Amino acid sequence: MSNEYAETERPALKTLAQLGWKVVDQQETGWNESRETLSSVVLEPCLRNAVERLNPWLDENNLNKVVREIQQTAGTSTMHENEQIHELLVRHTTVKQDRGHGKKHQTVKYIDYEHPENNDFFALNQFRVEGPIETIKPDIVLFVNGIPLGVIECKAPTIKEPRSEALEQLQRYQNERTETGSEGAERLFRYNQFSVATWYEGAVMGTYGTPKGQYKPWRDPYPVDDEYLADRFDLDGYVPDQYRMLYALFEPERLLDQLRHFTVFENKQNKRVKLVARYQQYRAVHKAIERIEKRHQREAPGGVVWHTQGSGKSLTMLFLGLKLRREKADPTLVLVTDRQALDRQIHATFERCGFPNPERAEGIDDLRDKLSSNAGGTITTLIQKFQLEEHEEGDFPELSTDDDIYVMVDEAHRTQYKHLANNMRTALPNAFYIGFTGTPIEKDDRDTRRTFGNYIDTYTIDQSLADDTTVEILYQGRLADMHLEGETLDRMFDRIFADYTDAEKAEIKKRYARTQDLAEAESRIEQVALDIIDHYENEIADTFKGMVVTTSKRAAITYKEKLDRLNGPESRVVISHGHNDPEAVKRWAPSDSELAEYKESFVDPDGEVELLIVCDMLLTGFDAPVAQVMYIDKPLKEHTLLQAIARVNRPFTDKNYGLIIDYYGVSNDLREALAMFSADEVERALVPLEDKGAELEAAHRKAIMFFDDLDDVEACVQTLEPEDTRIEFNNAFKRFSTLMDIVLPDPMANPYKEDLERLSDVYAQTKQRYRDEEMNLEGTGEQVRELIQDHIRSSGIEVLNDEPVSVMDKSEFDAKLDTLESDEARASEMQHAIKHELNVRFDEDPVHYGSLQERVEELIEKYKQQRLSDREIIEELREVLNEMQSRHQRARRKGLDGTTELSFYHALEDVLGEQKAELDEEVVLELTGRLVAAVEESVTFVEWKERVGVLQKIRKRVKIALYKTEVDLTSAERDELTNRVIQLARAHYE
Repeated sequence: MSNEYAETERPALKTLAQLGWKVVDQQETGWNESRETLSSVVLEPCLRNAVERLNPWLDENNLNKVVREIQQTAGTSTMHENEQIHELLVRHTTVKQDRGHGKKHQTVKYIDYEHPENNDFFALNQFRVEGPIETIKPDIVLFVNGIPLGVIECKAPTIKEPRSEALEQLQRYQNERTETGSEGAERLFRYNQFSVATWYEGAVMGTYGTPKGQYKPWRDPYPVDDEYLADRFDLDGYVPDQYRMLYALFEPERLLDQLRHFTVFENKQNKRVKLVARYQQYRAVHKAIERIEKRHQREAPGGVVWHTQGSGKSLTMLFLGLKLRREKADPTLVLVTDRQALDRQIHATFERCGFPNPERAEGIDDLRDKLSSNAGGTITTLIQKFQLEEHEEGDFPELSTDDDIYVMVDEAHRTQYKHLANNMRTALPNAFYIGFTGTPIEKDDRDTRRTFGNYIDTYTIDQSLADDTTVEILYQGRLADMHLEGETLDRMFDRIFADYTDAEKAEIKKRYARTQDLAEAESRIEQVALDIIDHYENEIADTFKGMVVTTSKRAAITYKEKLDRLNGPESRVVISHGHNDPEAVKRWAPSDSELAEYKESFVDPDGEVELLIVCDMLLTGFDAPVAQVMYIDKPLKEHTLLQAIARVNRPFTDKNYGLIIDYYGVSNDLREALAMFSADEVERALVPLEDKGAELEAAHRKAIMFFDDLDDVEACVQTLEPEDTRIEFNNAFKRFSTLMDIVLPDPMANPYKEDLERLSDVYAQTKQRYRDEEMNLEGTGEQVRELIQDHIRSSGIEVLNDEPVSVMDKSEFDAKLDTLESDEARASEMQHAIKHELNVRFDEDPVHYGSLQERVEELIEKYKQQRLSDREIIEELREVLNEMQSRHQRARRKGLDGTTELSFYHALEDVLGEQKAELDEEVVLELTGRLVAAVEESVTFVEWKERVGVLQKIRKRVKIALYKTEVDLTSAERDELTNRVIQLARAHYE
């Protein structure tokens, strides 16, 4: 029984059974496959029964049609089909049928959402699905009414990289790993709602098409808690992540809720993507609904949802809208923002996600018309439209007294307690107001609390970092003498205007005394631009992108001109159109189509735009995960500063941090901004780079603590012989490497560079010696990974991604042994090389290789007990090697054609046992030949291993060969031999 099955898969199946799923464990019992071929992924009899049960009035023809429709959905891609199938499941389908009042369109349900108990919930492990080239076998597939909505991949918690391995498997199943897209079986994922990777102590979730790095944990099983889960699953207080995840996603009522209300499809970078809720979104929506249900019990009937920026706030609004749409009779939804870009974004999001009839208010009069007459609609509007026309006097008019109006206000901290908010409340006095914000409410901000009520839900910066929803933002001041703080202004002025006379300087000071004028001096911008180019090209380019934030439109244009003249990175200016701007500025302002093109090119990792130069635009609401650095040369304050720096906190492959490079000296403003909020709410909002010194030192200490002498690489490698020690070292080395990626090239990394190289040698040789495929540098960052790889190559160690030298290649392996400096090292290399080869080849000849495995384990045990010296174990292992390398000669000596026939011979010999000695050798050899021939007649079929009919033919031919032989076999021996022959055939024939 494998560790994976015992430690993760079987407990998961038990948990699902406790949640109400009918579970079939194919390790313990057989399963009668209710499908025609292995490429079929829907359990049609189950689907048919469910549709008939939920729609008992359906006639036979329409029943066939409905069952066929969901299986034969055709789209331009698997994602397109997934979306179409999701729509069928959530909005149902229709057929024409006479139910006593003439032929009319009738709604047909695939799933009963109102009564979850009416559905069939079935979980099965090791469900084989035939793909174009390979057959996949996910650990657990979950079917609702015969439709596969969930896929769970399990890994043992004790392996080195359980998360990475499980996600790699899910990517392979979905054909997400290769350009050809042929190694998996995408058909299964046409229906997929959730894909889960679990290793008992940890679990992450995504859906079809979720990139590997965006699978996330589920920390909170709200509305229940861990105490409830511990009771429900008979746990002793501690609740491993696997239980929380399985309950959160697959408790039947929750699964149907998420399918129906928490799933949307969007266009991102010209690609359709599926988005499912994360725990903070699911929790916030349910808390908001609870607050709405109790609205009359509260003084302020509403509240604020604060989810830190980058955590999916707009989607939370959308999910809440979907939930309200279904749970309330005919609600009116009003989505309010204070910026046109955000208004367009929210409107487009609702429209793309199939939300019914979202309408944007085009002006003040249009908003009033819609609110007065559009009951049950969805309206998006700017807060600015809640104002009087120029010719109007008095109070803003009351537009509707309905209490089924739900107003969702984005970025609620900015404008909602000013006069426009008063107008909104006058217009809609009985509406329920929910504020959404990416920054917390200020400590002394009574107005927002009075307007909306207290927090409904919070998701802090710390929580988002722990979940990898965002990355840490580091702060670094550069060119300190150019910081525009008060005490440096005179020095700055003297430096910039050094070539002018005192009289000229006095005149300039009189005319241009403002800090901004100094900041925008061409000579200063040229110096900053040069520094930006140097920093970007040496630390950011080729992997990530950046933004330059300037004081004004003119400054943005000057930066663009200087960067171009200095042959800097490919950049674009993004500034707004102003009626009063001079022509020299207007010509730089991009049109709508140009802006869309700039943004698309910037967001695309392969797009040519590397830097965006902005003034005010794109500092909020712009989502570009590939952006790692923001060069700030502008005074930013309070919420604006916190929002701006969050442009670089989105996760991206190999991105371990976001970086703020400060040329203006905003550190004082930052301290003031953070002081406005409770300390625990903004902890780690922005971390000075120098603060990483202590963390780096601790990580370095942990990485080297395994060894006495880093210069003795062989001794270090020997130290890591126990697998649990290697796992610890691997984790410590990766953490140290990641922090080096963050800190380099800052001088604080210098004391650790030599140890990074030494540890790289140890890491590489350990990976080679112990054949640890799971040891990898994933997540350490591109710059450090390249540094490590380059050092390893220059040290003459095999490239990490290459296969270690095989013991079956005698000359190469002997040459490898000759490079080692001691018998101890040679003995170690031989042990692990032979053990690895025996594991890899075991299925080809379990009798022979199994016997050698036992022998090697005995030798190693004797060696550990010091009953064998280095020289003696080398000699003993050399004999084992000779046996492995001489299989061809042994086969020929027996008169067999090759090692395949030798494997069949060994299986026959093993089953016959003592009877073998009584038989003529020719009889045994003849039977071996017949068994091989019985297999070879059928293995020429394409994908024969997964074709049930072909396997049955082989089984039948083998049985016939066994019946016709002179060898006297019992029924049990014939069955045993038949099974062994099938297993050997799988190992030897493609």
